[in-house]
Amino acid sequence: MSLDKEVFWMQRALDLANMGSGFVAPNPLVGCVIVKNETIIGEGFHQKYGEAHAEVNAINSLVNPSDIVGSTIYVNLEPCSHHGKTPPCADLLIKCRVKRVVICNIDPNPVVAGEGIAALRKAGIEVSAGLLSKKGEEINRKFFHFQRKKKPYITLKFACSQDNFLATTEGAPVAFSNSESQQLVHKMRAENQAILIGVQTAIADNPTLNVRYWQGESPLRIVIDPSNRLPKESKLVQDHEALLVFTKHYSEAIGNKNWISVGDKNPTELLNTVLAYCYNANIQSIMVEGGPRTAKLFYAAGLINEIWKIEKQVKLGEGILAPTLIDVVFEKKFMVGQDNIWSKAVVPILPQIN
Repeated sequence: MSLDKEVFWMQRALDLANMGSGFVAPNPLVGCVIVKNETIIGEGFHQKYGEAHAEVNAINSLVNPSDIVGSTIYVNLEPCSHHGKTPPCADLLIKCRVKRVVICNIDPNPVVAGEGIAALRKAGIEVSAGLLSKKGEEINRKFFHFQRKKKPYITLKFACSQDNFLATTEGAPVAFSNSESQQLVHKMRAENQAILIGVQTAIADNPTLNVRYWQGESPLRIVIDPSNRLPKESKLVQDHEALLVFTKHYSEAIGNKNWISVGDKNPTELLNTVLAYCYNANIQSIMVEGGPRTAKLFYAAGLINEIWKIEKQVKLGEGILAPTLIDVVFEKKFMVGQDNIWSKAVVPILPQIN
């Protein structure tokens, strides 16, 4: 079988996996393609957390279930070998008597981590891994980071003018987004399990921080509020969505709104305490939409993994400057609508400042 065909089928599995974005967290994105006689006979992807995995959906898509015998499975992540919310997919493939399994990435989750491959090989199924592994790492970078580093993956997003201002001199927010970029922002929100801002942004903007212009789950809202300044009449407090507020000395629980006291910590210690809390709560990814102070604190602490900047093609002349992030090089640039440029940077690993 030619490598070109194998690459095509694995790429199809990756494309299918991406279709679950915004719905499957904290599970990874997984797609599966079933091939027999060099023809795709079935395919599927993990569609929603708690529901059937990609392999199950692919098998269920078969017109003739018996065709699974002797087939080759292309799946971007190692089939699970443990009982979670669903039975082990490795056991299912063994039961179905597939001939071969081609895997993009080995699952870094310690409860899987090679166990699925070992079970398949023990049953006499040929297994190979590593095809399009870099692409697989990219689409599941948040899941992999969480499993390997034991902390959430942090994405910083901010919008500014062409001359690098975030807001007016008085702090009044400026609308930098157009309808197209609003959709992309809300898509990013759906792709993260939590969204975090500082209390000053909450006071100035009075945001809702939910998903309205894209399909997907709204993220958990988090506010960093050391001195407990978040107004009780704010939308974040008054609506029905869950909220976490991290303070130094104030604790309270009102329904699904929780104020958590972390003690008298410096900014870096406070942020690390927040991330430790999120790790223990299985929150794998956080989108930071805070102002320049929050962005700088995360950056100085070496906690940001990637940055997205929206630059509107207007100049303010003066105002509050966007965060200055030394050593960050924005590489991926593209237009969104008529006037917005989006650019992405992967942040270099910096020594943590204590």
